[in-house]
Amino acid sequence: MNKRTLDGGNLWESADSRLAPYAQKNGLSEGRQFSETIDPNRLPFQRDRDRILHSTAFRRLAGKMQVVAPAHGDHFRTRLTHTLEVSQIARDLARWLELNEDLAEAIALGHDLGHPPFGHAGEEALREKMKSFESTFEHNAQSLRIVEFFEQRYSDFSGLNLTAEVREGLQKHTTFFDRPGSTIFSPHLEAQVVDISDEIAYLSADLEDGIRGKFFTIEDLCEIPMCKEVIDSLPDKEKTFRSAVMRGVIRRLLSEIVTATEENLQKNNITTLEDVQKSQKKIVKFSPEFFEQLKDVRRFLMERYYSSPVVKSNTEKGQKIVGEIFDYLVANPDKLPDYLHSGDPLEIRICDYIAGMTDRFAENFST
Repeated sequence: MNKRTLDGGNLWESADSRLAPYAQKNGLSEGRQFSETIDPNRLPFQRDRDRILHSTAFRRLAGKMQVVAPAHGDHFRTRLTHTLEVSQIARDLARWLELNEDLAEAIALGHDLGHPPFGHAGEEALREKMKSFESTFEHNAQSLRIVEFFEQRYSDFSGLNLTAEVREGLQKHTTFFDRPGSTIFSPHLEAQVVDISDEIAYLSADLEDGIRGKFFTIEDLCEIPMCKEVIDSLPDKEKTFRSAVMRGVIRRLLSEIVTATEENLQKNNITTLEDVQKSQKKIVKFSPEFFEQLKDVRRFLMERYYSSPVVKSNTEKGQKIVGEIFDYLVANPDKLPDYLHSGDPLEIRICDYIAGMTDRFAENFST
Protein backbone atom coordinates (compact mmCIF):
# COMPACT_ATOMS: atom_id res chain seq x y z
CA MET A 1 0.00 0.00 0.00
CA ASN A 2 1.39 3.35 -1.02
CA LYS A 3 0.06 5.46 1.85
CA ARG A 4 -0.25 9.10 0.88
CA THR A 5 -2.33 12.19 1.35
CA LEU A 6 -4.35 12.82 -1.78
CA ASP A 7 -4.67 16.25 -3.32
CA GLY A 8 -7.84 16.83 -5.29
CA GLY A 9 -7.85 20.62 -5.16
CA ASN A 10 -10.77 22.87 -4.33
CA LEU A 11 -13.46 20.25 -5.01
CA TRP A 12 -12.11 17.93 -2.34
CA GLU A 13 -11.50 20.74 0.14
CA SER A 14 -15.04 21.99 -0.34
CA ALA A 15 -16.52 18.51 0.13
CA ASP A 16 -14.41 17.79 3.20
CA SER A 17 -15.29 21.10 4.82
CA ARG A 18 -18.92 19.99 5.05
CA LEU A 19 -18.11 16.77 6.94
CA ALA A 20 -18.05 16.24 10.68
CA PRO A 21 -14.56 16.20 12.28
CA TYR A 22 -14.84 12.45 12.90
CA ALA A 23 -15.81 11.61 9.29
CA GLN A 24 -13.40 10.09 6.77
CA LYS A 25 -12.11 12.98 4.65
CA ASN A 26 -11.49 12.56 0.93
CA GLY A 27 -8.17 14.33 1.19
CA LEU A 28 -6.91 11.96 3.87
CA SER A 29 -7.58 8.69 2.09
CA GLU A 30 -4.75 6.18 2.25
CA GLY A 31 -5.08 5.92 -1.50
CA ARG A 32 -5.08 3.00 -3.91
CA GLN A 33 -2.79 0.01 -4.22
CA PHE A 34 -1.80 0.98 -7.75
CA SER A 35 -0.99 4.59 -8.51
CA GLU A 36 -3.49 6.40 -10.75
CA THR A 37 -3.87 9.90 -12.09
CA ILE A 38 -6.13 11.87 -9.76
CA ASP A 39 -9.38 13.12 -11.24
CA PRO A 40 -9.77 16.75 -10.11
CA ASN A 41 -13.46 16.70 -11.01
CA ARG A 42 -14.49 13.64 -9.01
CA LEU A 43 -13.98 12.62 -5.41
CA PRO A 44 -12.10 9.35 -4.80
CA PHE A 45 -15.02 7.52 -3.23
CA GLN A 46 -17.31 8.65 -6.05
CA ARG A 47 -14.98 6.90 -8.45
CA ASP A 48 -15.09 3.76 -6.30
CA ARG A 49 -18.88 3.82 -6.29
CA ASP A 50 -18.97 4.04 -10.08
CA ARG A 51 -16.46 1.22 -10.50
CA ILE A 52 -18.60 -1.06 -8.36
CA LEU A 53 -21.79 -0.08 -10.21
CA HIS A 54 -20.21 -0.98 -13.56
CA SER A 55 -18.76 -4.28 -12.34
CA THR A 56 -19.97 -7.63 -13.64
CA ALA A 57 -20.39 -8.94 -10.10
CA PHE A 58 -22.81 -6.11 -9.31
CA ARG A 59 -25.02 -6.97 -12.27
CA ARG A 60 -25.08 -10.64 -11.27
CA LEU A 61 -26.74 -9.70 -7.97
CA ALA A 62 -30.00 -9.37 -9.93
CA GLY A 63 -29.97 -13.15 -10.39
CA LYS A 64 -29.40 -14.04 -6.74
CA MET A 65 -32.31 -14.41 -4.37
CA GLN A 66 -32.50 -12.76 -0.97
CA VAL A 67 -34.84 -15.06 0.99
CA VAL A 68 -37.56 -16.26 -1.40
CA ALA A 69 -36.76 -17.49 -4.90
CA PRO A 70 -38.05 -15.27 -7.76
CA ALA A 71 -40.07 -18.25 -9.01
CA HIS A 72 -42.49 -17.60 -6.14
CA GLY A 73 -43.16 -14.04 -7.33
CA ASP A 74 -41.60 -11.18 -9.24
CA HIS A 75 -41.83 -8.71 -6.36
CA PHE A 76 -39.70 -10.42 -3.73
CA ARG A 77 -36.33 -8.83 -3.02
CA THR A 78 -33.27 -10.08 -4.87
CA ARG A 79 -29.72 -9.58 -3.70
CA LEU A 80 -29.54 -6.56 -6.02
CA THR A 81 -32.64 -4.79 -4.72
CA HIS A 82 -31.48 -5.47 -1.17
CA THR A 83 -28.13 -3.88 -2.00
CA LEU A 84 -29.80 -0.78 -3.43
CA GLU A 85 -31.93 -0.46 -0.29
CA VAL A 86 -28.85 -0.75 1.93
CA SER A 87 -27.20 1.95 -0.17
CA GLN A 88 -30.17 4.30 0.17
CA ILE A 89 -30.31 3.87 3.95
CA ALA A 90 -26.54 4.26 4.29
CA ARG A 91 -26.62 7.50 2.28
CA ASP A 92 -29.39 8.89 4.46
CA LEU A 93 -27.63 7.98 7.69
CA ALA A 94 -24.29 9.35 6.48
CA ARG A 95 -25.91 12.63 5.47
CA TRP A 96 -27.77 12.84 8.78
CA LEU A 97 -24.57 12.26 10.78
CA GLU A 98 -22.45 14.49 8.49
CA LEU A 99 -20.29 11.56 7.41
CA ASN A 100 -18.79 10.85 3.99
CA GLU A 101 -21.85 9.89 1.97
CA ASP A 102 -19.86 8.75 -1.09
CA LEU A 103 -17.75 6.39 1.01
CA ALA A 104 -20.80 4.87 2.72
CA GLU A 105 -22.55 4.47 -0.64
CA ALA A 106 -19.58 2.74 -2.27
CA ILE A 107 -19.23 0.26 0.59
CA ALA A 108 -22.96 -0.43 0.61
CA LEU A 109 -23.07 -1.11 -3.13
CA GLY A 110 -20.17 -3.55 -2.87
CA HIS A 111 -20.93 -5.27 0.43
CA ASP A 112 -22.68 -8.32 -1.09
CA LEU A 113 -20.68 -8.78 -4.32
CA GLY A 114 -19.24 -12.02 -3.00
CA HIS A 115 -22.56 -13.54 -1.95
CA PRO A 116 -23.15 -16.96 -3.55
CA PRO A 117 -26.46 -18.07 -5.09
CA PHE A 118 -29.51 -19.09 -3.03
CA GLY A 119 -29.11 -16.55 -0.25
CA HIS A 120 -27.60 -17.59 3.05
CA ALA A 121 -28.28 -21.22 2.18
CA GLY A 122 -25.63 -21.06 -0.52
CA GLU A 123 -23.14 -19.49 1.84
CA GLU A 124 -23.83 -22.09 4.51
CA ALA A 125 -23.37 -24.89 1.98
CA LEU A 126 -19.96 -23.57 0.90
CA ARG A 127 -18.93 -23.04 4.51
CA GLU A 128 -19.89 -26.64 5.31
CA LYS A 129 -17.93 -28.01 2.34
CA MET A 130 -14.85 -26.01 3.30
CA LYS A 131 -14.75 -27.59 6.75
CA SER A 132 -13.28 -30.76 5.27
CA PHE A 133 -10.41 -28.62 3.97
CA GLU A 134 -9.96 -27.01 7.41
CA SER A 135 -11.05 -23.72 5.92
CA THR A 136 -14.21 -21.64 5.64
CA PHE A 137 -16.16 -19.39 3.31
CA GLU A 138 -17.43 -15.92 4.18
CA HIS A 139 -19.17 -13.70 1.65
CA ASN A 140 -17.73 -10.43 2.94
CA ALA A 141 -14.18 -11.67 2.47
CA GLN A 142 -15.27 -12.91 -0.96
CA SER A 143 -16.56 -9.43 -1.86
CA LEU A 144 -13.09 -8.06 -1.19
CA ARG A 145 -11.55 -10.86 -3.25
CA ILE A 146 -13.78 -9.98 -6.20
CA VAL A 147 -12.86 -6.29 -6.28
CA GLU A 148 -9.17 -7.02 -5.77
CA PHE A 149 -8.70 -9.87 -8.25
CA PHE A 150 -11.59 -10.97 -10.43
CA GLU A 151 -13.04 -7.80 -11.90
CA GLN A 152 -10.96 -7.13 -15.03
CA ARG A 153 -11.68 -3.60 -16.24
CA TYR A 154 -8.19 -2.11 -16.44
CA SER A 155 -5.17 -3.09 -18.49
CA ASP A 156 -2.59 -2.11 -15.88
CA PHE A 157 -3.82 -4.17 -12.92
CA SER A 158 -6.31 -6.79 -11.75
CA GLY A 159 -9.36 -5.73 -9.81
CA LEU A 160 -10.98 -2.32 -9.43
CA ASN A 161 -8.12 -0.70 -7.47
CA LEU A 162 -10.50 0.74 -4.90
CA THR A 163 -9.35 3.01 -2.10
CA ALA A 164 -8.15 1.49 1.15
CA GLU A 165 -11.17 2.86 3.00
CA VAL A 166 -13.70 1.18 0.70
CA ARG A 167 -11.83 -2.11 0.78
CA GLU A 168 -11.72 -1.93 4.57
CA GLY A 169 -15.46 -1.33 4.65
CA LEU A 170 -16.14 -4.27 2.32
CA GLN A 171 -14.72 -6.58 4.95
CA LYS A 172 -17.75 -5.44 6.96
CA HIS A 173 -16.22 -5.72 10.41
CA THR A 174 -18.94 -6.60 12.87
CA THR A 175 -16.28 -7.10 15.53
CA PHE A 176 -13.28 -4.98 16.28
CA PHE A 177 -9.98 -5.81 14.70
CA ASP A 178 -6.34 -5.02 15.09
CA ARG A 179 -4.41 -4.77 11.85
CA PRO A 180 -0.69 -5.65 12.13
CA GLY A 181 1.47 -2.55 12.17
CA SER A 182 -1.54 -0.28 12.47
CA THR A 183 -2.95 1.84 15.27
CA ILE A 184 -6.47 1.40 13.90
CA PHE A 185 -8.65 -0.68 16.19
CA SER A 186 -12.15 0.16 14.92
CA PRO A 187 -13.35 0.81 11.34
CA HIS A 188 -14.39 4.30 10.26
CA LEU A 189 -17.95 5.36 11.01
CA GLU A 190 -18.97 5.06 7.37
CA ALA A 191 -18.25 1.31 7.49
CA GLN A 192 -20.20 1.04 10.74
CA VAL A 193 -23.09 2.89 9.09
CA VAL A 194 -23.20 0.32 6.28
CA ASP A 195 -23.24 -2.53 8.81
CA ILE A 196 -26.30 -1.12 10.56
CA SER A 197 -27.93 -0.12 7.26
CA ASP A 198 -27.68 -3.74 6.14
CA GLU A 199 -29.52 -4.80 9.27
CA ILE A 200 -32.21 -2.12 8.91
CA ALA A 201 -32.70 -2.98 5.23
CA TYR A 202 -33.11 -6.71 5.64
CA LEU A 203 -35.33 -6.52 8.74
CA SER A 204 -37.76 -4.05 7.18
CA ALA A 205 -37.67 -5.76 3.77
CA ASP A 206 -38.26 -9.21 5.22
CA LEU A 207 -41.25 -7.89 7.15
CA GLU A 208 -42.69 -6.47 3.93
CA ASP A 209 -41.89 -9.51 1.80
CA GLY A 210 -43.38 -11.73 4.51
CA ILE A 211 -46.65 -9.79 4.33
CA ARG A 212 -46.56 -9.68 0.53
CA GLY A 213 -46.05 -13.45 0.36
CA LYS A 214 -48.85 -14.08 2.88
CA PHE A 215 -46.49 -15.66 5.38
CA PHE A 216 -48.14 -13.41 7.98
CA THR A 217 -50.38 -10.33 8.09
CA ILE A 218 -50.08 -6.74 9.25
CA GLU A 219 -52.29 -7.73 12.19
CA ASP A 220 -49.72 -10.40 13.09
CA LEU A 221 -47.07 -7.68 13.33
CA CYS A 222 -48.85 -6.39 16.42
CA GLU A 223 -47.30 -9.38 18.21
CA ILE A 224 -44.02 -7.41 17.98
CA PRO A 225 -44.03 -4.53 20.49
CA MET A 226 -41.99 -2.19 18.28
CA CYS A 227 -44.18 -2.81 15.24
CA LYS A 228 -47.34 -2.41 17.31
CA GLU A 229 -46.12 0.99 18.49
CA VAL A 230 -45.54 2.01 14.87
CA ILE A 231 -48.94 0.79 13.73
CA ASP A 232 -50.73 2.44 16.65
CA SER A 233 -49.10 5.76 15.78
CA LEU A 234 -50.47 5.75 12.21
CA PRO A 235 -53.73 7.34 11.09
CA ASP A 236 -56.57 4.80 10.98
CA LYS A 237 -56.62 4.65 7.18
CA GLU A 238 -52.92 3.66 7.12
CA LYS A 239 -52.92 1.03 9.85
CA THR A 240 -53.65 -1.72 7.32
CA PHE A 241 -51.71 -0.18 4.43
CA ARG A 242 -48.53 -2.22 4.00
CA SER A 243 -46.38 0.54 2.54
CA ALA A 244 -47.36 2.99 5.28
CA VAL A 245 -46.51 0.46 7.97
CA MET A 246 -43.12 -0.26 6.39
CA ARG A 247 -42.34 3.43 6.09
CA GLY A 248 -43.15 3.78 9.76
CA VAL A 249 -40.90 0.87 10.70
CA ILE A 250 -37.97 2.26 8.70
CA ARG A 251 -38.46 5.76 10.15
CA ARG A 252 -38.45 4.28 13.64
CA LEU A 253 -35.27 2.31 13.00
CA LEU A 254 -33.50 5.32 11.48
CA SER A 255 -34.55 7.62 14.30
CA GLU A 256 -33.37 5.14 16.92
CA ILE A 257 -29.95 4.59 15.34
CA VAL A 258 -29.27 8.29 14.79
CA THR A 259 -30.24 9.16 18.38
CA ALA A 260 -28.16 6.31 19.81
CA THR A 261 -25.16 7.14 17.62
CA GLU A 262 -25.19 10.82 18.56
CA GLU A 263 -25.31 9.82 22.22
CA ASN A 264 -22.42 7.37 21.72
CA LEU A 265 -20.32 10.05 20.00
CA GLN A 266 -20.80 12.35 22.96
CA LYS A 267 -20.47 9.71 25.67
CA ASN A 268 -17.23 8.34 24.19
CA ASN A 269 -15.77 11.80 23.45
CA ILE A 270 -15.45 11.10 19.73
CA THR A 271 -14.32 14.33 18.10
CA THR A 272 -11.85 13.15 15.42
CA LEU A 273 -11.38 10.26 12.99
CA GLU A 274 -8.47 9.13 15.14
CA ASP A 275 -10.85 8.86 18.10
CA VAL A 276 -13.06 6.58 16.02
CA GLN A 277 -10.17 4.36 14.97
CA LYS A 278 -8.89 4.02 18.54
CA SER A 279 -12.29 3.39 20.06
CA GLN A 280 -12.77 -0.02 21.61
CA LYS A 281 -16.52 0.39 21.42
CA LYS A 282 -18.74 0.36 18.38
CA ILE A 283 -20.21 3.82 17.90
CA VAL A 284 -22.98 3.23 15.33
CA LYS A 285 -25.26 0.88 17.21
CA PHE A 286 -28.73 0.78 18.73
CA SER A 287 -29.23 1.47 22.41
CA PRO A 288 -29.28 -1.68 24.59
CA GLU A 289 -32.98 -1.12 25.28
CA PHE A 290 -33.96 -0.89 21.62
CA PHE A 291 -31.65 -3.75 20.69
CA GLU A 292 -33.78 -5.95 22.95
CA GLN A 293 -36.85 -4.88 20.96
CA LEU A 294 -35.12 -5.89 17.72
CA LYS A 295 -34.67 -9.38 19.12
CA ASP A 296 -38.45 -9.69 19.05
CA VAL A 297 -38.45 -8.77 15.33
CA ARG A 298 -35.77 -11.34 14.53
CA ARG A 299 -37.56 -14.01 16.56
CA PHE A 300 -40.84 -13.31 14.76
CA LEU A 301 -39.17 -13.49 11.33
CA MET A 302 -37.39 -16.71 12.23
CA GLU A 303 -40.61 -18.39 13.35
CA ARG A 304 -42.99 -17.03 10.71
CA TYR A 305 -40.78 -16.48 7.66
CA TYR A 306 -37.32 -18.07 7.61
CA SER A 307 -38.62 -21.35 9.05
CA SER A 308 -41.69 -21.53 6.81
CA PRO A 309 -42.04 -24.55 4.48
CA VAL A 310 -41.55 -22.39 1.36
CA VAL A 311 -38.34 -20.79 2.60
CA LYS A 312 -37.04 -24.05 4.05
CA SER A 313 -37.68 -25.70 0.69
CA ASN A 314 -35.63 -22.95 -1.00
CA THR A 315 -32.91 -23.42 1.58
CA GLU A 316 -32.69 -27.18 1.20
CA LYS A 317 -32.79 -27.00 -2.59
CA GLY A 318 -30.08 -24.33 -2.73
CA GLN A 319 -27.81 -26.16 -0.30
CA LYS A 320 -28.21 -29.40 -2.27
CA ILE A 321 -27.37 -27.74 -5.60
CA VAL A 322 -24.32 -25.91 -4.24
CA GLY A 323 -23.09 -29.05 -2.47
CA GLU A 324 -23.45 -31.17 -5.60
CA ILE A 325 -21.62 -28.63 -7.77
CA PHE A 326 -18.80 -28.41 -5.22
CA ASP A 327 -18.37 -32.20 -5.08
CA TYR A 328 -18.49 -32.46 -8.87
CA LEU A 329 -15.77 -29.84 -9.30
CA VAL A 330 -13.57 -31.51 -6.69
CA ALA A 331 -13.76 -34.67 -8.80
CA ASN A 332 -13.52 -32.79 -12.11
CA PRO A 333 -11.20 -29.80 -11.62
CA ASP A 334 -10.68 -29.56 -15.37
CA LYS A 335 -14.23 -28.14 -15.59
CA LEU A 336 -13.18 -24.98 -13.77
CA PRO A 337 -12.80 -21.87 -15.98
CA ASP A 338 -9.33 -20.68 -16.93
CA TYR A 339 -9.76 -17.23 -15.37
CA LEU A 340 -9.54 -18.65 -11.84
CA HIS A 341 -6.17 -18.34 -10.12
CA SER A 342 -4.36 -21.57 -10.92
CA GLY A 343 -2.01 -20.98 -8.00
CA ASP A 344 -4.82 -21.14 -5.46
CA PRO A 345 -5.82 -24.41 -3.76
CA LEU A 346 -8.54 -26.30 -5.60
CA GLU A 347 -11.17 -25.69 -2.92
CA ILE A 348 -10.58 -21.91 -3.10
CA ARG A 349 -10.96 -21.92 -6.88
CA ILE A 350 -14.19 -23.88 -6.54
CA CYS A 351 -15.55 -21.38 -4.01
CA ASP A 352 -14.57 -18.51 -6.29
CA TYR A 353 -16.47 -20.10 -9.17
CA ILE A 354 -19.61 -21.06 -7.27
CA ALA A 355 -19.82 -17.74 -5.42
CA GLY A 356 -19.99 -15.93 -8.74
CA MET A 357 -22.92 -17.99 -10.02
CA THR A 358 -26.48 -16.71 -10.21
CA ASP A 359 -29.29 -18.96 -8.99
CA ARG A 360 -30.28 -19.84 -12.58
CA PHE A 361 -26.71 -20.60 -13.65
CA ALA A 362 -26.27 -22.92 -10.67
CA GLU A 363 -29.60 -24.64 -11.32
CA ASN A 364 -28.66 -25.24 -14.95
CA PHE A 365 -25.09 -26.32 -14.17
CA SER A 366 -24.63 -29.83 -15.51
CA THR A 367 -22.91 -32.18 -13.09
